Amino acid sequence: MINGRDDMLFPLETSQSPLFQFLGVPAKDKRHVLLDGSHNPLRFQEVIREALAWLDKYLGPVRLRAG
Repeated sequence: MINGRDDMLFPLETSQSPLFQFLGVPAKDKRHVLLDGSHNPLRFQEVIREALAWLDKYLGPVRLRAG
């Protein structure tokens, strides 16, 4: 789960943390990434990096084929 640390729409203590705790997956498969910023993190490249790492882990890395 990726969130902004200072999100005013979904605050960490009252929204993000409870949702994370109730996710129906084993704790070893859960990760809560808090990025600097509010509802829209300051560096969106970090969101992309985290999302791609998750996709690679659970769906496998992309293999490029030669033309």
